[in-house]
Amino acid sequence: MKKLRKVNREKRKQNRRDAKERLADQAGAMINHPTECCVCATKFERNKETVKSWMVTVISEKKVVHLTCPECWVKVEGLVECHE
Repeated sequence: MKKLRKVNREKRKQNRRDAKERLADQAGAMINHPTECCVCATKFERNKETVKSWMVTVISEKKVVHLTCPECWVKVEGLVECHE
């Protein structure tokens, strides 16, 4: 029978490995992010204001990244609330 300390150490190591893999997958998806809004096709210009205000949606099963401007994001949230 394994000692409890050894079991806990193995679980922590596995959790770290899983977290590193998830981070690598997410970082890989963000490298190839779109350069315009997925709804209205407004160009994304990288600066402090746009980086903080634009929304990024990642669908990990399909490995798809959607970039949405603030105006369209309000519309999307409204549609989601109506469907719920």
